[in-house]
Amino acid sequence: AQLQIVEHQNYQKQADDYTLRTKKEKAPRGLIYDRAGRPLAENRRTWEVLVTPANLPDDPNDLRTVKETLINALQLPESLIVDPSAVPVGSEQTVYARIGMLLEPKAEDQDKNKQKWIDFITAQAKINYVVVCEPKLTADEAALFRAASQELPGVEVVSFLDYLLLNSWSGSEVPISVAKNVPREVALKLEANKIHLPGVSIDDSAMTRVYPGGPVMAHILGYVSGVTKEELEDPSNQTSSGAKLYDPDDIIGKAGLELTQEEKLRGTKGLKVVEVDTNEVVQRTITTQQEIKPGQNLKLTIDLELQSALSNAVVAGAKFSNEDRKAKAEAAAAADPSKKVGKFDSGAGAVVMMDVRNGEVLAMVSYPDYDNQLFIQGLSQRKYDQLLDVKAKTPLVSRAMANHYAPGSTLKLFIAATALREKKVDEGTTFTCNQAMRVPFTWNEADGQNYYCWVRTTGTGHGEVTVRQAISHSCDIFFYNAGAPKQEDENGDFIHYYDMDPLTDNLGDKHYFDGVGIEAIHTNLTKRFWFGAPTKIDIPFEAAGLVPNPEWLFDNYSQYWSVGDTINVSIGQGYFLATPLQLALNTAALANNGTIYRPLLIKGTVDTDNNDLDSYPPEKMREIKINKNHLRTVREGMWDVVNDPETGTAVQTYNKTTDQFITKWPLTNPDGQSKIEIAGKTGTAEFGEVND
Repeated sequence: AQLQIVEHQNYQKQADDYTLRTKKEKAPRGLIYDRAGRPLAENRRTWEVLVTPANLPDDPNDLRTVKETLINALQLPESLIVDPSAVPVGSEQTVYARIGMLLEPKAEDQDKNKQKWIDFITAQAKINYVVVCEPKLTADEAALFRAASQELPGVEVVSFLDYLLLNSWSGSEVPISVAKNVPREVALKLEANKIHLPGVSIDDSAMTRVYPGGPVMAHILGYVSGVTKEELEDPSNQTSSGAKLYDPDDIIGKAGLELTQEEKLRGTKGLKVVEVDTNEVVQRTITTQQEIKPGQNLKLTIDLELQSALSNAVVAGAKFSNEDRKAKAEAAAAADPSKKVGKFDSGAGAVVMMDVRNGEVLAMVSYPDYDNQLFIQGLSQRKYDQLLDVKAKTPLVSRAMANHYAPGSTLKLFIAATALREKKVDEGTTFTCNQAMRVPFTWNEADGQNYYCWVRTTGTGHGEVTVRQAISHSCDIFFYNAGAPKQEDENGDFIHYYDMDPLTDNLGDKHYFDGVGIEAIHTNLTKRFWFGAPTKIDIPFEAAGLVPNPEWLFDNYSQYWSVGDTINVSIGQGYFLATPLQLALNTAALANNGTIYRPLLIKGTVDTDNNDLDSYPPEKMREIKINKNHLRTVREGMWDVVNDPETGTAVQTYNKTTDQFITKWPLTNPDGQSKIEIAGKTGTAEFGEVND
């Protein structure tokens, strides 16, 4: 009687004021450190403003007041959106193309630009109620599209807040993140006026991802961004118990290690039953159903200081290359006015440094890089396109492992090892380099295809060279012979060549090819070394490279393989492609006497104090089945490249100031210190063309 009659109204009021909610608590994302413990990816506590659509006021005037308060306080931009449902059927492509033309009026190829926007909006319309074409318009752009919207049904200029609300279900009780990294004074002001802002909540426990390592680490780390509708609806977005792993306001790894290590980094959310009042303010915790489990902290093999130094070296190298080639072109033009001085733009490069003993990647640089912090708040389609712009050297694409190139003379190391294994040459075999050769056409012995060595002087070329000397000299003529096979031609003779003077085109002695041939090259480089396949590094979108053979050429181009194709492959040109990472991986195997390790980016896991918890052991992927003496011969040739003053292509460089040749390694072996042994191989795959 006391409870039900006397105190009924009191308890009824308390019951109305309080209710129970099941509340998820986000797990801190795992941190990432370099090998020395320097932070590369952290979580920074920040103020976040959230809006719950179901709790916004129903009265239009009250709703407008809430919106205007948020827009002004947070300085939310105006956005360009298109509502696909409001676009007349059959007019979609016209409207979408017009949007692209107005957003990018200076695009060189407007047909391509229009199709890009048609494809983008069409794809986004499948997973969004409305599509944001530009989240942050300038004042001029906003005015332009307001005027154009009269002729573009479905196209509107709205506040960014309105876009977020339009793209969510109005009755949704899932909070929408309106702004992160909100200044403290702004957040506190909104919190103080919370009673007048129904549906708005301020979270002072929000965490945002920051990358203190900077852009030099972007291609390795990747980035996180908001989870998409597709990712939410993916069958993999659930635990074994059927609970959702991700909610609409979560972030998820999109590229790099943030993507491949998502399962380790994301942690496990906490789950509590809490009591809230009518303003959704938590009063107390009723029970904890699941404890928060933070994500694992990763320690990388990368050294941030080394990574930064190598990035600077690539930038300096590109600058030097441009200046050096321009100076040579200007000198040539001064001597011959008919020659033009064009634009020189070596604005890209890559470096991979590995520990040959275990496969640890100490540095992996791709230039130009990009700011992965931009993706945290979201990126417009226009800005994203700039990161993929070929003219800007596609900063988003890692040149170290996501694209492949002709390796040039660096491939000669592996051609030499192949020729030694296949017994087409031995340590004493010599071929004579007279700077050039002509391979006659089968239908015309008096004419043919000319192939040159890189050295072209008034002398006799490299002369007689062994395989070790050929590596040191980087002699093309030797490797043409090592690659091209003994093969009968259509005239009953065997394929042959003539020595040729590159200055006069006069022909000399006739020689027959007896090299390994493309099939043996293909087998050795794919089955013994590791070309033509991804290296299995822990970063997505790795390029596979290409080791061509006759079957590949016919399947892709309906062409038959020729001896000229083999000659080009034997010096790392033609159809052959490799990533810088593949070259580093295989060169490391030469250095360690035959073991191919999987490139290792993660040393292990650490605790919050950066103490080691678990280490990842080296992973052997293959032992090269080539005689160790053959590998030793190749290494000796590599040693000569750097150390032999008579033959080495990387021993010294010309100093124009002193008019003398000086060592390329002045800082490596200073006087009075123990010698550091270096071996290597130079290579030049392509020469840039002079642009008018």
